[in-house]
Amino acid sequence: MGHKQMLLATVVAATAALLQGCVSSGSTNESGIMFPDMDSAYLKEGTFVAPDAVLRVSKGQNKDQIRALLDIPQFSEGLFGVREWNYAFNFYTDSVPKGYVTCQYQVHFDDDVLVESTHWKNEMCADLLVPVEAAPVPESTEERVRLSADVLFDFDSDVLRFEGQRSLERVADLLVTDFNDPEVRVLGHTDRIGNDAYNQRLSDKRANAVRQVLIAQGINPLHIQALGMGESNPVVSCAGESGAQLKECLQPNRRVDILINGERQVSAN
Repeated sequence: MGHKQMLLATVVAATAALLQGCVSSGSTNESGIMFPDMDSAYLKEGTFVAPDAVLRVSKGQNKDQIRALLDIPQFSEGLFGVREWNYAFNFYTDSVPKGYVTCQYQVHFDDDVLVESTHWKNEMCADLLVPVEAAPVPESTEERVRLSADVLFDFDSDVLRFEGQRSLERVADLLVTDFNDPEVRVLGHTDRIGNDAYNQRLSDKRANAVRQVLIAQGINPLHIQALGMGESNPVVSCAGESGAQLKECLQPNRRVDILINGERQVSAN
């Protein structure tokens, strides 16, 4: 092959790599998803992002919507035909001396360039966004995991968001590892905006959606009850508020309570 032919072949190969997305060295997470090395990031120290922006990432969003939420990817992804975007986000936490941890996050797009899935390099990063903790219920033998419906679901929908799905997977893990065959009640709650019948139906659908995820994660379906509570059991009233202020004030009422009645497993340590 002559010098000009070799040069042309090199240019063609480089152009193809640019169009399809650059392939760089990296490592896989527990699910086998490849993540690029942090050394290849534009911002090697990561960037701080509002947790709510990551929570709002949902299936079917386009690249413009993801860019508006998360900004541009911090790794060299190529120009056209790119099916994944990679980010490095910093989240505040008291668990490390420097006060924050850096988490790699990946968005996958389908053939229509719409969000298909998202992934964390370290799955523990998801717990920084949506902590899952069981706390005793006052004057009861039950314990409760309380999750915001705004985190779990798309607006006015019973379709789970990515981080909502992950949080419920961790709830299922907690039920398996911390309790001996517990009885579980899933209670869906809405705010008072809208009519009673609609809110009741929405809370029913959301409670059942949560139940189905727990069953899919191996929890005995005979031991899980799903109940929609509608707007009947608010934790805040927000008297005198209206419009956007009312919706924000009523946020604590939009929730899913997972009530656990069972004996805690005794640690082997």
